[in-house]
Amino acid sequence: MLTETKTPYEFLVRWNQNGEIAGAHVGFYDTVLRDGVIIAQTTSNVESVAIGLQEGFPLSDVLDQTLIDALLLIEVLKAEILALKNPIVENV
Repeated sequence: MLTETKTPYEFLVRWNQNGEIAGAHVGFYDTVLRDGVIIAQTTSNVESVAIGLQEGFPLSDVLDQTLIDALLLIEVLKAEILALKNPIVENV
């Protein structure tokens, strides 16, 4: 019997020059098994990881929910700080 699986093999996080997380991705092995024995295995394209408000591979498959909540809160608070520092001035 042939079976195909996709399993993570790499989790990479990038930081910017300010020491803040700039992005992350996860890489996978695509494996074909015959009767439970690997007959082929390749790496597939990496996928972006959903950090904060970003879309992508579920961060919950990599990190604990507490860390995920903290990363989301950091991103939301940064956006609020930026909005307070740079208020939109409407023409009256």
